Amino acid sequence: MTLFKNHLNQITYGFITLSVVFPVISIAVSQIFLSLAILGFILDRLLNEQKSIFFPPIKLPLIFFVLTTVLSWLLSPDLTLGLPPIKKLWLFVIILLVTNYFSEKRTILAYQALFTAGIFACGFAFIQYIFPSLGSVQGRITGFMGHWMTLSGGLMLVFITLVGYMLNSLPKRKTFWVLGCFFLGITLVLTLTRSVWIASAAGLLTAFWLRFPLRKIVILFGGGVILLVFSAPESVQKRLESIWNLNDPSNYARVAIWKTGLKMVKDNPWFGVGPQQVSKVFFDYHPFPQDRERSGFFFMHMHNNLLQFAAERGIPCALAWLWLMLKIGIDHYRAFKKLRTPSLQKSAHAIGFLNVVVLFLAGCFEFNFGDSEILMVFLFLVVVPYGIKCNKQLAATKT
Repeated sequence: MTLFKNHLNQITYGFITLSVVFPVISIAVSQIFLSLAILGFILDRLLNEQKSIFFPPIKLPLIFFVLTTVLSWLLSPDLTLGLPPIKKLWLFVIILLVTNYFSEKRTILAYQALFTAGIFACGFAFIQYIFPSLGSVQGRITGFMGHWMTLSGGLMLVFITLVGYMLNSLPKRKTFWVLGCFFLGITLVLTLTRSVWIASAAGLLTAFWLRFPLRKIVILFGGGVILLVFSAPESVQKRLESIWNLNDPSNYARVAIWKTGLKMVKDNPWFGVGPQQVSKVFFDYHPFPQDRERSGFFFMHMHNNLLQFAAERGIPCALAWLWLMLKIGIDHYRAFKKLRTPSLQKSAHAIGFLNVVVLFLAGCFEFNFGDSEILMVFLFLVVVPYGIKCNKQLAATKT
């Protein structure tokens, strides 16, 4: 029993790490590990009489987001239909777990485990690209995920995290991680997901801006774009061209869905139409019922994080979510600027900031905050810098 108690902290850390690494491979397995991590956290507090519990300085926006979500659900016309977003709130326990169990050394191990899992997921997706019969959908690779948007969104977070890690710390086995970064980037291109392309490009530009003078940024980023445009497969070039084509089915659908979402917000500004109600009431607000059968017209959500929360849960919830994103992003940017020399802590703050940038930008065209796989990885990456800081404070009080 004593041996178990002495190693409970490490065991819990291991479960937490596995829970935030596995979403790029299996959401079911990752949530099993998260349940075990919660159990480990409770036992660690009880058996080892751990009294100190840290929480990052994002309590207010997070509480407002949760409260407005629950209130919207309680006032919705169908409580049973609206349950999934309420159940998903348990994933935010990752914030508490990561803050209390991650030191610099543990963060490095978790980062590298995430990079390895991401590269492994890329390997299967790449094979799927070569052999579409292995599970691609309409010519789009999905990897271990059920949809290409989930695959590309998860890999985007891993990719930009590896870029931030490489640029702002001094990692071992640098050549291996550089190759892994290129592999992740190539796989992202092959997903044919335009919102992720835009967000990843902006994330790269931001990462270079944080690290290099303007002249190097222009050379590195400009050279990469030219290489992509002229060497990409025909399918990739067609997707690039479709970004500007207003007649593209996906472009038409998004514009039409956004207009419909604004009507929902206008009629239901405080509490929205209710969680999971958007698709149910969509054609009450959209005047073209024939779009129901239109190719590429997916109206199950708003394809925009901010508009989704406003339409589904009300403007206060949308503002609470925006406050949460801004608070996290500003915290990490300010902390990054204060640290002058390359270090793991500086790298972690850069990674936190970059992940807010890419998730927010990709979320202008997709409801990526609603994907559990993406949410779990995102929460880990933006919370772990707070954990490093809390761990240092705790270590200082013991000396």
